[in-house]
Amino acid sequence: MSRFDCVFFDSGGTLYQHLADCTDPSRQEVNARRLERVAALISVFGVEIGFDELAAVLTRCEVGCRDTLGVRYNYHQLMITFIDELGLALGPEEAACLADAYCGPRYASWLFPGTRAMLQALHDAGLYLGVIANTYWPGFTMDRAFAGVRLLQFFRTRIYSGDVGVAKPDPAIFLLAEEVSGRRGGRILYVGDDLEADVHGAAGAGWTAALRRPEAAAGDDLADFVFGHCDELTDFVLGD
Repeated sequence: MSRFDCVFFDSGGTLYQHLADCTDPSRQEVNARRLERVAALISVFGVEIGFDELAAVLTRCEVGCRDTLGVRYNYHQLMITFIDELGLALGPEEAACLADAYCGPRYASWLFPGTRAMLQALHDAGLYLGVIANTYWPGFTMDRAFAGVRLLQFFRTRIYSGDVGVAKPDPAIFLLAEEVSGRRGGRILYVGDDLEADVHGAAGAGWTAALRRPEAAAGDDLADFVFGHCDELTDFVLGD
């Protein structure tokens, strides 16, 4: 019998590695081309705007939205504001497309080795799996990215900070996951890579916390379990 009934995961740094070099474009390369993707899509919508103007207005909107929206800031809200700022004849539907283009792809090569096999093993063992992530990506784009790397089918509940207006380590985001999933604290494990946001946050909600670390670091003993490879986590969760 598994130690847990339910496992929630962080995203970046826990499922996805922070890679600088890989066979696919790196995260840095994808982010560096976000304005190009937005400019290309705006052109498809029949709007002509100079690249320099686009960059200046978008940068201004980013600062304003972060200040105004705080934890509710995400890239869909950014694109709605951007469209309004320029007075473009585009609606929220186009704003959603622009937000998706701004985020860009994530690649399966960015996943930690063994991620899909680990999730498959936990799923096959009957565990309820989900995601709680602090992210500026809107939920529909996070879901699209998980679908692209063939992970979405594992996650029955997905809570994204910019969508719900609360972020880790606030215990409220973990309690929201309980409410949505119908699961309760004692037999829930949260898996993350940040001591404050993930371990302290999960503990504040009464959950068990596992911390992904390639090497031991100060404070890691505050987590209930520390691991470096997905196989170790699988053994911990499914072990007696």
